Amino acid sequence: MEAEAGPAGVAAEAVRQALAHVLESEELRSSPQLSNILRFVVEATLDGRSEAIKGYTIAVEALGRDASFDPQADPIVRVEATRLRRALERYYAGAGAGDEIEIVVPRGSYVPQFLRRGAAASVPGAEQGPEADAAIADEPPAAIPAGGPASPARRPPPVAVARHGAGWRAAVLGLAVLAVLVVLAGLAIEGGDPVGWRALLSGAAWQPIQRANRLGIPMIEVRDFDSTGGIPLPPSELASSAGAVSSGDFTAQAIEVRVRDALARFDLLDVLASPDARPALRCSAEGTSPHSVFALGGLVENHDDGSISVLLRLSDLCDGTIVWSREFDSLRRGGDASASEVALVRDIMAAIAEPYGIIQSRARARVTAAGGPEAAGPYGCVLTAYSYWRSYVPAEHDAARACLEKAVAADSTFALGYALLAELYLDEVRAGANPQPGPPALARALTAAEQAVELAPTSAYARRVLMDVHFFRGERAATIAAGEAALELNPYDVDVLADFGGRLVALGEIARGEAMLAKAAQAAPGMPPWVDYHRVVAAYLKGDGPAAAAAADQLMGEGYAPGLLARALASHLVGEDEAARADVRKLVALAPAWVSEPDVMIRHFFPDPAIARKVRADLAAVGLPLRNSAAAAN
Repeated sequence: MEAEAGPAGVAAEAVRQALAHVLESEELRSSPQLSNILRFVVEATLDGRSEAIKGYTIAVEALGRDASFDPQADPIVRVEATRLRRALERYYAGAGAGDEIEIVVPRGSYVPQFLRRGAAASVPGAEQGPEADAAIADEPPAAIPAGGPASPARRPPPVAVARHGAGWRAAVLGLAVLAVLVVLAGLAIEGGDPVGWRALLSGAAWQPIQRANRLGIPMIEVRDFDSTGGIPLPPSELASSAGAVSSGDFTAQAIEVRVRDALARFDLLDVLASPDARPALRCSAEGTSPHSVFALGGLVENHDDGSISVLLRLSDLCDGTIVWSREFDSLRRGGDASASEVALVRDIMAAIAEPYGIIQSRARARVTAAGGPEAAGPYGCVLTAYSYWRSYVPAEHDAARACLEKAVAADSTFALGYALLAELYLDEVRAGANPQPGPPALARALTAAEQAVELAPTSAYARRVLMDVHFFRGERAATIAAGEAALELNPYDVDVLADFGGRLVALGEIARGEAMLAKAAQAAPGMPPWVDYHRVVAAYLKGDGPAAAAAADQLMGEGYAPGLLARALASHLVGEDEAARADVRKLVALAPAWVSEPDVMIRHFFPDPAIARKVRADLAAVGLPLRNSAAAAN
C-alpha cells in the first residue's frame, strides 16, 4: 500500500501526475538522462526506498552504468543532478508555474521532496539571502553540489511568481506582449508584411537562424555553468598559496563567458546567443537529419586549497545523448592569470571545436547517415574538403573544389567557402592535386583568400589561409603579419598555433616556431598529418636525427606529398638514404613539378635562402634531379 509522501502529505497519485507533467516538458523531454534520474528518485521515494537513493544506485539503475561504477572517480551523477535542479527551476518558473505540486531535489541530497506550490521556502537549500549562503557553505563534503546561490539576473527562484502579486501581473503582461509579437511574426512570414513587422522583428535572433539553416553548419548553445564547493581564500592566504586559483578569480560565470567567446571564434560552428535563438530541431525518428545542434554545460568545483576542477558535458540535442564529458582537475593559476585561462579554454576547444574534434566528427556521422554531403548543403562541401585533407585522395580534392566553387557562385558572401577554396588551390601546388588550366594556382589562391578576409575580417581561419598563401608565394613579412593576426583573432585555435609555428620554422625562426608546435601538440595530441610534417622539418633543421625520424614515423600516408618530402629529409639525416630515395621517387610521381621545376618547389616550401640551399643539397644527394647551376643554387 502506497503511503503519502513529502512533508506536505502529498498523495502518491498526485506526485505521479506531477512527474508526468515535468517529463513531458521541454526542459526534460530533450534529455533522457535527466528524465531517467528524476523518474528513478521519485519512484524510489514513493516506494519507500529513499535510503537506497545514492550516487551509485542512480548511476547504475538510472544511467545504465555497470556495477564497477565508482562515484568518487566519475562525477556524472553530481553533474547531472545539478543540471536536473536547474531544469526543474526553469520548468516551474515557466510552463509549470501553474502546477499544484512541485518536485524539488534539495541541495545536499538526491532524495526528492513533493511540495504544494508556495511551500518551497521550507525546502533545505532553497533559502534566499545570506542565511541560504551560509547553509550551503556548511553542507558536508559528500553532499551533492549546490550549484551556488541563484543570481536573480540569471535564474529567478521558481516560486517568485507565486509569492508576489505584482510579479504575477508583470509576468502575465509580458506573456501577452510576447503572444502579440509571435502572432505578428507569423503574419510577417506568411503574408506580405504591409506594416514592416519583418524589419522590426529581424535582428540578432533572426539572422543567425537563417544563416545556420542556409549553411547547415553545426549549432551549439552554451548553458549557464554552475559552481559548487569551496570558500574563497583570504588575500593573505592566497598570496602564500603558490598562485592557487581562488573561487573569486576563476568563477563559473567567467569560464562560461570565455568558453562561449572562444567557440564563437571558430568558423565551423554557429554559437547560439540563447536557447531562444535555436530553430526547431529537424531530427527524424531514424536520426537521419543532416543538421546537428549541441549544448555544452559545465560545473566548476572550488576546493578549499584555492584550486578548482571544471567538469564539462557536451550533449547532442537531436538524439538526447551525451557525446563528450571531461574533467579538468586541480587547476592552479600561475604568475600569468590570462595565460592559464587561455590554456584551459584551448584544451577545451581542441577537444570539441577543431575540425577533428567531437562536434565535427558527430556532425559528419549524421550527414553520412542522412545521405552524404550532397544532402547537407554548403556544409557538405566543407565536409568533403576536410575528408580530402584526411586522405589526400585526388578524387575528393576534385569533388570538394567543384562543390565549393558552385557554393560561392551561388552565395558570394560564403567567406568560409572562399577560404577553403584557397587551401584547395594551394594543394594543386604543394600536393600536385588536380592542377587546373588557366590562371596559376597561387594567383587563384590569393584571390580567394583575400575575398575570405574581406568578407570575414574577424575570421582567424581566413587570416591563417592568407598566411599559407603568402608563405607559398615567398612573402615573408606578409606571412608573419597574417599569422600574428590569425593568432590574435583566435588564440584558442591549436590549428592556427601549429600552422603558424611551422611557417616560422621554415622561415628560419626555428626556436619560436618549435615552441608553438610543442604547445599545440600538448593541447591536441592527435593532430592532422601536416602538423607532423612541421615537426619533422623543425627537427631536421636542428640536426636532431632521432626526433626527425620519430616524427616522420607518424607520416604513414603515401598520398601526402609534403609528408614524403619530410620523410626523405629525415631519412637522409639519419643515414637511411635508400629509404629517402624511395620517398623521393614517390614524391616526383605524385607531384611532377618536383621534376619540371625542382628549385621553384623548394622555394615554395622553404622561402628562407639558407634553408633552401641546405634542402636542395640533401635532396640532390638522394636522387632528386637538379640542374647544377649557380643560378639554380641561389
